[in-house]
Amino acid sequence: MFSTQSRFWLILPLLAFLVFPSQALHYGLFDSSAKEILAAIGWRSVNITWLWFLPLLAIVFFKHPKAKIGFLVAFLGLIFLSAKLTATSFGYATLFLFLSIFILFTENIARLGILRGDRFIIGALLASLIVLCTFILFPMFSILSTIVYINGKFSLDEAFRISQQPHLLKVIWQSIGVSASVGLLSTFFGLCFALYTTRIAKKTKFISKLFSILPIVTPPFVVGLGVVLLMGRNGMITYFLVEQFGINKNWLYGFNGILLSHTLALTPMAFMIIEGALRFIPANLEEASYSLKSSPSQTFRHILFPLLKPALANAFLITFIQSLSDFSTPFVLGGNYDVLASQIYFYIVGSQPDYTTASTMGVILLAFSLAIFFIQYQWLGKRSYQTLVGKGNQTSHLPLASGLKWLISCILLIWITFNAVLYGSIFFGSFVVNWGVNHSFTLEHYLRLFGQGLDFGGFPSLIHTLIFALCAAPITALFGVLIAYLTTRVQFKGKSFFEFIALLCFAIPGTVAGVSYVMAFNDAPIYLMGSAVIIVLSMVTRNMPIGMRSAIAGLAQIDVNLEQASKSLKVSPFKTFLFIILPLLRPALLSALVTSFVRSMTTMSAIIFLVTPNTQVATAYILNRVEDGDYGMAVAYGATLIVVMMLVILGFNKLIDRKGS
Repeated sequence: MFSTQSRFWLILPLLAFLVFPSQALHYGLFDSSAKEILAAIGWRSVNITWLWFLPLLAIVFFKHPKAKIGFLVAFLGLIFLSAKLTATSFGYATLFLFLSIFILFTENIARLGILRGDRFIIGALLASLIVLCTFILFPMFSILSTIVYINGKFSLDEAFRISQQPHLLKVIWQSIGVSASVGLLSTFFGLCFALYTTRIAKKTKFISKLFSILPIVTPPFVVGLGVVLLMGRNGMITYFLVEQFGINKNWLYGFNGILLSHTLALTPMAFMIIEGALRFIPANLEEASYSLKSSPSQTFRHILFPLLKPALANAFLITFIQSLSDFSTPFVLGGNYDVLASQIYFYIVGSQPDYTTASTMGVILLAFSLAIFFIQYQWLGKRSYQTLVGKGNQTSHLPLASGLKWLISCILLIWITFNAVLYGSIFFGSFVVNWGVNHSFTLEHYLRLFGQGLDFGGFPSLIHTLIFALCAAPITALFGVLIAYLTTRVQFKGKSFFEFIALLCFAIPGTVAGVSYVMAFNDAPIYLMGSAVIIVLSMVTRNMPIGMRSAIAGLAQIDVNLEQASKSLKVSPFKTFLFIILPLLRPALLSALVTSFVRSMTTMSAIIFLVTPNTQVATAYILNRVEDGDYGMAVAYGATLIVVMMLVILGFNKLIDRKGS
């Protein structure tokens, strides 16, 4: 028998079939003509979409839940196979169709008693799997298929030919060399600054907040623009070095520039990871070491440093992958020093696009990222670093060796001075006519950006970016919390595979993610290229680990007995999640929300291949200004983004403080 609710989910897709286009509109709903919209509505002509909607009614002839599940699986296969064979892309009406199939699928799995028949858990698990498989695994398989299927035939010849090119081997080694160097330097500096804020600083702990904000609010290549202003051919530092030491004016462009810019941009990220780990190391471990007559340096080498290995490995992994996947900094500062990410960009957007070569390079880039990821996982997975044993920690941390304190303080002083000059040059450069040539004050760059109305200059890209980020942030936070809840609170078959797919978001370089989306969603049945949807989805999948990490940390502090008490009172798991878990996770959820919003505002590598003139975003607009040689507008827009992001974070902190009080 079918309940009233089940009947509703059978009728809904039929109503959508009558009202909405069942085939894709190539110009979108708002830019298509009335004739194009009417032509895409399925019932107005004999077409394949009839086969997508009407057969769903046949489910009423199946009585057992297993039979209904089998029918729904076969029906989904029919829909996708027919769409692929006829090259028909899904339209808006199919969203209601897939939603109905999802609800019916969840309902019948629950009736089988799987996962105790909990519809909320089953639905959350299915939704998460659909998102992860559709927007992570499927694009990865698509980029692989581009390499091995040439003209419809399976062949590895082209991939081998491309991978054996001498130039490519040189690019690979250059990419690994600069990324590994960035990872090591960023981790070293991050460790120094984390030690300062947790073991040395007393009245200067504001530095911790400063370092935690800077990497988030600064687009990846804006730091590179600041480095160009200071150390480029017309930079003040380069002028001094040329006059005093006679060095080459082009010394910055190449390995030196990429290493310097990436280290400046990514060190704060390493700092945040290591500082968090240092704050969780109990002071009584250091105290016990000192009581056994160990010197401060011995305590650091044998107690602190071993316990920091997971954080150091994570910091290296993140900075390595970020450096490896960023093409914008090599684009600005690379000169003749080619890296994989920038080469992929040129093969995609060049005058003669070569998707096979770009995909091959993308797979190589992905392989190196995953290799580092698995090495780290295997290295740390077999060791225990647990230090919290449930006892109070009332003692304060003991001081570091005096020599180490002086070294760290000197490094930090140099770093802060250089960053102050760097960011000062970014803002100063936005108010001068031509940096290094004419330093006369001007507002021309800002007037050209934001003084021509909302439809011209930088306003359209800024508005688009704000809208996309506002759409992506709540979805990112929601799925991050759901996946974290499923992996920490629910036991089910295939959990390790589920966790692996979720972790892939973390390991896939942004450039590879962008190329894979081009390969996956540029053809029927899921055609999304040129739409705002694909940009929002890219932002969601790239930032999902942020929500996951925040929620996992928050869930670790919530006693499972609270959920057990709710269950004993006959409260459904959904209401328990909604009224107990989510309120307790509010700080973590809000943090994930604002971090996801800001990162979406400043993202570059993953979406550069997905934007069009109608979906232009801020970072792509800045890159176009750099391509045109208009550094004044590029720097002015970069400075504007930094200010906007700082205001967002400060507003968020004030909101949290007000809620707390």
